[in-house]
This record gives sequence, C-alpha cells and structure tokens, in this order.
Amino acid sequence: MLSDLKRIPTIAVYGLTGCAGELLVILENLDKLLPFVKLRSFPFAQSHNEITPVDIALIEGSVSQPHDLEKLKEIRARSRWLVAVGNCAVWGCVQAEGCKRFSLTEMVSSVYGNDSKIAAMESKPLADHVKVDVKLSGCPINASQFLAVVASLLKDNLPYITHKPLCLECKLKENPCVLIEKNLPCLGPVTAAGCGALCPSMGAACYGCWGPCETPQMDAMATVLLEKGFQFDEVLGRLTTFGAPHDLFKRMSEFKTAEN
Repeated sequence: MLSDLKRIPTIAVYGLTGCAGELLVILENLDKLLPFVKLRSFPFAQSHNEITPVDIALIEGSVSQPHDLEKLKEIRARSRWLVAVGNCAVWGCVQAEGCKRFSLTEMVSSVYGNDSKIAAMESKPLADHVKVDVKLSGCPINASQFLAVVASLLKDNLPYITHKPLCLECKLKENPCVLIEKNLPCLGPVTAAGCGALCPSMGAACYGCWGPCETPQMDAMATVLLEKGFQFDEVLGRLTTFGAPHDLFKRMSEFKTAEN
C-alpha cells in the first residue's frame, strides 16, 4: 500500500497549457496533505524540484505544444497514478475548442503575429496521449473533491467521482430552475455535478465549466435552447466552450439547416 509505514507516499504537481487555476486550488490546500505525503515537485510553487518516481502525479492543462507532450510522457513513465486535474486536462477546454474552429496558423498569428516562431499543436486532453488513472474535472476543481481523490489513492483505491447532472445539486439545494422559470440558457441538465450548483444558486445559468455529465443529451439540450429563442451559434458556442467532445453533437447540422 502507498500508506506503508516504512515509506511516506510521494506526490508531484505539474502544469501544461492552462490558466493555473487548478494549481492555485492545490496550493491553497497543500497544508492538508503535507502531513501525509512528501512533495517531490511543484514548479508553480517552489524552486527546488526533484525529477524522481512518484506515487501520484497531478497534472493541470492540456497538451497544446510539443514540449507539453514530451513532459507528459516523461511524467507518466515515472508515476504510479496520474491524475488529470481540471477541464483543460480532462476535456481540452477552451483551447481545444478553438482548434476545432480555427487553424493553428490562424490562432498563432492572431495572438503572436505573422512572424511568430511559437511551436503549437492541436490542443488535446491528457488521455488522448497517455493512460490517465483519474479524471477530476472542474474549472477550477473543487477542493473537497481534490482532497478526496488524493485520500483514496493514498489507500490504493481509485476514487468515485460523480458524473450525475448538475440539476441533482440544484434539487438538493431546492433552487428554482433558472432554465424553466427564468428562460436562461442553463446547461445544468448536461453538465457534471461537483461545483455545488454555484451559478444557479445565485440565479445565473450554468455555462458548463465542469464538463459533460454521464451520457449527456446534448441534442435535446440544444433543442430546448433553440425552442426558447436562442440562436444556433449561441447554443453551439455555449455547449462546446469547455471542450465537450464533438461526437456528442450528432444532429447539429440538422439544427443549422432547420434554423436557416
């Protein structure tokens, strides 16, 4: 077991291409872990970092550059458990969706100029390149879920992470449905629970930052939003912003044709 009394379990935390939001959540909760683990590497938070085998590697960000992929494969090779932390690592998030709408050349030149030498590749989640043991979505992740995941792995157990719709959390909080009562473009029915229904609890629409729930009915969600008067491009943009796989949108061309 990782909790063998003869050896303190080791962890490492890394960031690829992302906003570092997950790294901040981990940093803010690191004091709760350090009594039980030894931190080998965390370049975001410390200057001395060891390149050694670890029990648990936590990785934020998508693979969007060649050096991301090289780094990811190297970390995978020396980690027992690899955890994809946050929506960029799990789904590819905003940068992955951008690669579906624009070419790499267009995106790089628009940000860095036509003479840029930036090396870029199509943004992908970690699991598209290496084996991922645990996928912890969120933008950013929930601290309690994060600590529960690490606690499970320290006991040699893969954690249970719910993928039920966000609507479940709204019902538990007895929130009025903003989709029905306010006609807001709420994505709760197709978004994974885990955030505690933060936006609907404040009367705002869920915009899907936790990624898709289990077997999300994206086409049905699009139908509802279109019937409420929202435009196709707005609906598609809202549904895909956080990197939901495009194979979930099998009837989108039909919707576009019907709208025209």
